[in-house]
Amino acid sequence: MPSKNPTEVARRLRRNQTEEEKQLWRALRAGRFAGFKFRRQHPLETYYLDFFCPAALLAVELDGFHHGLPEQQGHDVARRELLMKLGIEVLRFWNHQWRDNREGVLMTIWDALHQRTGCVQIVRKEQNQRFVPPDSKQILRPKM
Repeated sequence: MPSKNPTEVARRLRRNQTEEEKQLWRALRAGRFAGFKFRRQHPLETYYLDFFCPAALLAVELDGFHHGLPEQQGHDVARRELLMKLGIEVLRFWNHQWRDNREGVLMTIWDALHQRTGCVQIVRKEQNQRFVPPDSKQILRPKM
């Protein structure tokens, strides 16, 4: 019988990542992403968040085809409702979005981090950072 220990389940999920999840993790891990710290397969109640930034209460999900199946969609709705109650924003990307437009996915994540924290970059272990945010003067914001 498989273990229900959240730590063991999270470890198993980490070992069985998709290639897309591995690639995204390389961009997010160890404060490489503008200094923001992410956790991988973070347990939360009965769910596991693919990538979670506690400082911004931001979850990033990278989904494959099974998330389009009706039984999984019901599960995802319940999960999304719980996360909303906890104040956690969820960004969902399909695997093909990551494969076809990595820079766009990373900019979307950075923009959400910026919107939720007001920070463009957290200065910690700058030598580890692989994603450096764009100069704020170069970002085109829609005029209100």
